[in-house]
Amino acid sequence: MATTLPMTSLQPTATSRDRLGFGVFLALALHASLILGLNLKPAKPVTELELTVALQTSAAATPEQSAPMPEATTTMPPLQQSEPAVQSITEPKPQQPTLRDRFNRAQMIGQIANLQTQDSFGQDTTRVRRLDEPSASLQTATAEAAYLAMWRRKCERIGRVNYPPGNIQGELVMRVSIFSNGQLDYVRLIRSSGSTALDKAALNTVRQAAPYQPFSIDMRKAYDRLEFTRTWQYSKFGTDINR
Repeated sequence: MATTLPMTSLQPTATSRDRLGFGVFLALALHASLILGLNLKPAKPVTELELTVALQTSAAATPEQSAPMPEATTTMPPLQQSEPAVQSITEPKPQQPTLRDRFNRAQMIGQIANLQTQDSFGQDTTRVRRLDEPSASLQTATAEAAYLAMWRRKCERIGRVNYPPGNIQGELVMRVSIFSNGQLDYVRLIRSSGSTALDKAALNTVRQAAPYQPFSIDMRKAYDRLEFTRTWQYSKFGTDINR
C-alpha cells in the first residue's frame, strides 16, 4: 500500500531573511509615498483680493512706470541754404583767333556797314550838294569831278552788258542821289528816251552799280548827300553818259 504524506510538509516556511527583505520594501514604499504626497499637494488658489493688493503694491513700488510716457515729437532742423561757391576771379588767358572768329568778325563788319547805311538813310537831308549849284571850294570841286568820273565809268561798263537787243537808239535824262557812304538814295527818270526798254535798262544799270565809292574827306565835311543830273545816250556806237 502506498504511503500518503501529510500536506503540511510540502508548504514552504518563511525564513527570517525573507521577513527582513519584505520589511525593508515596505519602509521604502512608505517613504516614497510620503515624498510624492508632499510634491503633489495642490497649490492654494489666489483670490481676487490678494491679486488686487499685489498689483497696488507693485504700482506703489515703481511710480515712475505708472505715469504715461510723453509722446516723442521729432523736430526737423531748418534747411540751411548752401552758400554759393566763390567764383574764381582769375581772368582767362587770351586765345588766338580761330577761323570761326575771323568769320564772325567779317559778319560783324558787314552788320556795321548795314547800320551805317540805315543811319545814312535817316540822316539830316539838309546837307545836300546839288551839282547845278556853284561849289563851295576848289578842293571840293576837284573831289566831285573825280567822284563823278568814277561813277560814270562804272555805269557805262555795266550799261554795255545791259544794253537791250534790237539795236535800239535814244537819249534819256536821269537824276541820281547818292549818300556819303556810297549807297544809292534814288534814281529817277527826268526825260524818257521814247523806248521803254532803254529807260528800264538805264535805271536798272544805275541800281545794279550801287554801292559806289564813299565820298572823300572834303566832300564829307561839306555835305551828306550828292544830287546830280546826267544825260544817257544809246547809239550804234554804244552808250555814253555826259552832262
